[in-house]
Amino acid sequence: MTVSERPSLGETVPRRPHAVSVQLETWKNIVGMGLGDAKLLATLQHGYPRSILHKSVKDLSIRCRDMLDQKHVRDSIMLFSSGTAASRCRDYILTLKGDKEADVSPSSVLLYLIEVLSHPGHNSYDQANDVLYAVAYPKSAAVLAATFWRLTGTGLSSRQAEDCLRKHVDLQPMQLDLSRTRPSPITLHPVYNALLSRIAGLVERTVPTVPRPSKVTNSDVFLYPSGMSSIYHVHQLLLNWRAGETTILGFSYELTIKMMETYGPELHFYSFGTDGELDQLASYLEQTPPEVHKMQAIWCECPSNPLLRTVNLRRVRQLAKKHDLVVVVDETIGGFANVDVLDVADIVISSLTKTFNGYGDVLAGSVIFNPNSVYYTELHGRLSASYVNTLYVEDAIQLERNSRNYLSRTARTNETAFYLVSRLISLVDDPASPIAAVYYPSVCWSVENYRAQMRPATADFIPGYGCLFTIRFEDVPSAILFFNNFHVCKGPSFGADVTIALPYVQMVLQNEKDWARRNGLEETIVRVAVGLEDGAKIWNRMEDALAAASMGRK
Repeated sequence: MTVSERPSLGETVPRRPHAVSVQLETWKNIVGMGLGDAKLLATLQHGYPRSILHKSVKDLSIRCRDMLDQKHVRDSIMLFSSGTAASRCRDYILTLKGDKEADVSPSSVLLYLIEVLSHPGHNSYDQANDVLYAVAYPKSAAVLAATFWRLTGTGLSSRQAEDCLRKHVDLQPMQLDLSRTRPSPITLHPVYNALLSRIAGLVERTVPTVPRPSKVTNSDVFLYPSGMSSIYHVHQLLLNWRAGETTILGFSYELTIKMMETYGPELHFYSFGTDGELDQLASYLEQTPPEVHKMQAIWCECPSNPLLRTVNLRRVRQLAKKHDLVVVVDETIGGFANVDVLDVADIVISSLTKTFNGYGDVLAGSVIFNPNSVYYTELHGRLSASYVNTLYVEDAIQLERNSRNYLSRTARTNETAFYLVSRLISLVDDPASPIAAVYYPSVCWSVENYRAQMRPATADFIPGYGCLFTIRFEDVPSAILFFNNFHVCKGPSFGADVTIALPYVQMVLQNEKDWARRNGLEETIVRVAVGLEDGAKIWNRMEDALAAASMGRK
């Protein structure tokens, strides 16, 4: 596969109707996105679905809003496939409205159940023959509603919205009685079992380094409509179980941090994930009586986003066992193929949107309960009792199709990223080079921690270090010149079949640069997620960009 032609500003990345990224051509575009620049946003035809509503979701929302009882119509609505999610969105708006939203009150934020009546003869597996849930709210609450959508990942799928629009279904809105919320039934489509079997098979495909009496089965895997939804629901599960403090070790995905700051009594954030910070956590747990701190869980990524560091998970496991804590590991970047974290994790989370899907056109997530965990019976039972599958059937079908070649794609991106990093790392000590550092599991100070979780090689696959790496430049002008001259796709997300670059802090933490710097993230970093293109051709484009950055420093 060759390096594809780049889309224009605002077009989908990749070029598919349900793509999860958007082309942001220049550093200035990225900064504008991070600042929420209205003029830039107006030019975008698309965006990451949790941040910018897909066109089909927008169109269906307008149609549903126009059909609401005129006596109760609000300025805006947000659609969900789950009544629970809609109710929590309403609670979020009313709880966090503050003094500025004086017109936001319980009587102004309403819930609606929308019956979706399909035409006769439709596929019996079609979830559009069920119900949608709408939260209607005043214009002043729009930012809060959008924040909930982004933080929890529970919003309506673009494919479900498209189905509703394409079939010209009749929408019959009814005001929702909160005491009689109707859960959506779990679909009977066989694609779900196929996905559960594939995931369970992948996590058990190699002999574990630490023997495990019980293997993961289909019943231990739960599917969600996004990776963020998986994180949100596990955090809610733990809060309902113990309602205690949470610890994050290592700089994790920024919305994981923000969601846990929003929900829960207290978050302890050890952003570097070093042995020294593990010492600090151990000291805190030893010196603070359990009845005071009441900690519930330690969360880690393997490796972390965007600096690709891996905490000492073996030591985390020991600490958790000593202090009766759940260990949750998000292995999205390492992936089922490369790493095995079931020897240390009670719960494993993954954003299936990324490498598992591999084509950047499905949002999905998974949760795996370790059947050997001492918390398994309690936590698995709690989630099973309340779980509703809201991964839309058409998303599941596309995800199953895309993930069939997961191992071969992972092998390709492992090889390409390793090759590019090996070329880049030699430039770090060159005085003429604009590169200050390269972050990748194989060249990180925590490399042994990552290797401790790597799977053994098999006849059909050799584990590697993943598709993602980050370059830190000496200064902002050099980073700008590199990014503007690096002719690949540019925008959020990773794990697609196309290479995507992103100045991470400029988009994700534009308004929190000082905080990011204190926690190890410089504004000069550019994250690169390699796709399936030819590695040598990516390097050629990277060389051109580095040359431009070097010339700018002279």
